Amino acid sequence: MWFKKNYRRVFLDMHIDDWNEEFLSKLDPKAVVDTIKTCGAQQIVVKAKPHTGLCYWPASVGRMHTGLKGRDYVGEMIELCHANGIAAMVYYSQIFDNWAYEHHPAWRCVCSDGMTSMQEPVDRTKWARGRYGIVCPNNNEYRAYVKANLTELNERYRFEGMFLDMPFWPEVCYCASCRERYFKEAGKDMPTIVDWGDAAWLSFQRCREAWLGEFAAFSTQCVKAVSPAVTIEHNFSIAFAPWIFATTDMTAEASDYAGGDLYGGYLEQTFACKYYRNVSRDLPFAFITSRCDPNLKYHTSTKTDEELILHTMTALVHDGAFSVCDGMNPDGTINPEFYTGTMKRVFDTTREFEKYVGGERESNVSVWFSSCSKFDTADNGKRVDLNCGRSYIDGPMKMAGILRENTIPFDVIASKDLAAVTDDVLVISDVASICDEEMDAIERYVMGGGNLYVSGHIGHARLAELMEIEQIGMTEHDFTYMSPTGNGISSFDGFSSTDPLGVDGKQHIVSVKGDCDIVATITLPYTMTGTRQFASIHSNPPGIRTDHPAMILKHIGKGKILWTAAAIETAKPYMSRLVVCRLIRSLCGEMKFSSNAPAHVEIVGWRKSGRRYFAVLNQQETMPVAPVYDVRISIPGKTVSAQILGTKSECAVTRDGTCSVIELPKLELFHVIEVSHGA
Repeated sequence: MWFKKNYRRVFLDMHIDDWNEEFLSKLDPKAVVDTIKTCGAQQIVVKAKPHTGLCYWPASVGRMHTGLKGRDYVGEMIELCHANGIAAMVYYSQIFDNWAYEHHPAWRCVCSDGMTSMQEPVDRTKWARGRYGIVCPNNNEYRAYVKANLTELNERYRFEGMFLDMPFWPEVCYCASCRERYFKEAGKDMPTIVDWGDAAWLSFQRCREAWLGEFAAFSTQCVKAVSPAVTIEHNFSIAFAPWIFATTDMTAEASDYAGGDLYGGYLEQTFACKYYRNVSRDLPFAFITSRCDPNLKYHTSTKTDEELILHTMTALVHDGAFSVCDGMNPDGTINPEFYTGTMKRVFDTTREFEKYVGGERESNVSVWFSSCSKFDTADNGKRVDLNCGRSYIDGPMKMAGILRENTIPFDVIASKDLAAVTDDVLVISDVASICDEEMDAIERYVMGGGNLYVSGHIGHARLAELMEIEQIGMTEHDFTYMSPTGNGISSFDGFSSTDPLGVDGKQHIVSVKGDCDIVATITLPYTMTGTRQFASIHSNPPGIRTDHPAMILKHIGKGKILWTAAAIETAKPYMSRLVVCRLIRSLCGEMKFSSNAPAHVEIVGWRKSGRRYFAVLNQQETMPVAPVYDVRISIPGKTVSAQILGTKSECAVTRDGTCSVIELPKLELFHVIEVSHGA
């Protein structure tokens, strides 16, 4: 397939209106492609229909952008890309379509208050109100319109792939099509109050997720029916967004490979890259982020070479392609210096490492990200149009941060990967709902010798049965403490029964019915939090000891389960994060590798063709990046040689007991190291 060795990509963004004659008046597709070609790009995204809904080709359904004056931008761009050996990916915006919204009122998404997206803006989710016309994928007439567009594009042109954007609802839709479909399937009206403890509410959400997954599959089939070889990439950036968007792993299943645009820091990127690599049906996946610093809102600010090199290498060493998203100017021009200068330097730096990626990842810990449990039970009782809690992502993401900071080799997995986990530890961080199939895989893992770290919610009744505990409720206090017992004192270094670990939140209360080790117990403040009565005016010091377990260790089959009554991996204090680190290390066997690298340096390891590779990434969030000295990587066994790829320089290798220690030279942005082992 075209994408197999295609790692350098440009996502040309152009959501441009046509009310001003200046818009697209200077568009020159040849100049655009010639300019982008200079940076070494292997693929260009060609906009066919942006969020405006104005077509960039002579469409038979819909309206063409008037600034093109009948010119076939899509056709010209595809021809120019192919003439220059560049793959063309045609972009189509689903659901977000201003033209369709304006001309077909019956297609519009309707929010719980009866309003639609382009009515008076109010404080809702990012995309829900204002500039964006949002239509509903459950409307059959809208589906026919999508099918007509996608069919025409694939009959008219020959190209490599399609990027199908915005496959999600930004709010719960209560349009006539949704209400009719739900009543037909469930025999009841759509609920408007959140209640994750109610089976009917959970069933409603599962319907929404299934509908959206089915729509993604529908769009894919519209393309494949005409052009089976055209690859599909549904935008999967919303994988990490709350339940309200209804996006699950089904969107990735409707794609040939996973990909999406994200605009956070390097921790978010490494989390997403690990997840995309595992959820993707094929590789490389695609990681997209903006030229603009920090995101597309800042149209004229460009990221530094260092930032873009780190973004590119972080994607690459996870077996991903990097696509830089660049917003075209309204007049149809782009900034040539960005491609002839910055991106040329970036891709010239990174391309020589493409041949080394692939192979088998090395990790001791798998962090599970559940796409069907993206909710916070604290939202129970809220209207559906209010902001959603984000505990579902805070726990896994913060755990990934702790593992990166302490060079504990880790991966981020999807639900489909649960059945094949071989790492020492599986992290289930505050997952509020686990389905039967997922629980089956989790139980097999721990009975076979795997170790679980479970925090906060106990998402399945069988998980509580395995631990022989009964769930009672939650603490009333919303600032609480964990007091280590004799079983836990070694992991709680810096804390004690008199100075327990603080938890900025409630804890789950359980009773223990079987044998287990109580590692810590719940301690409460002297007074109820959130009241005028206090022991100390600025804080809520510990004062009431309880026997309720805050942390237990249970031996199950050949494995173990460590459960904590709150997701302490989300804690801000460094001392608390070290406790989590020690707990994870206590569940691990021999580390695949370790290092003295500082917290902002990530080390990624993999094996390929009998060789072992390490990428060392200096992921500082502030520019300019300061160099790091005296980094060492320790790996079990005997190492014959370690070479810095790119410079071909040899690293010093020493022995420390049963391990080999690789001494790295000064680390500027990154090193990629090839290691040869002895017998």
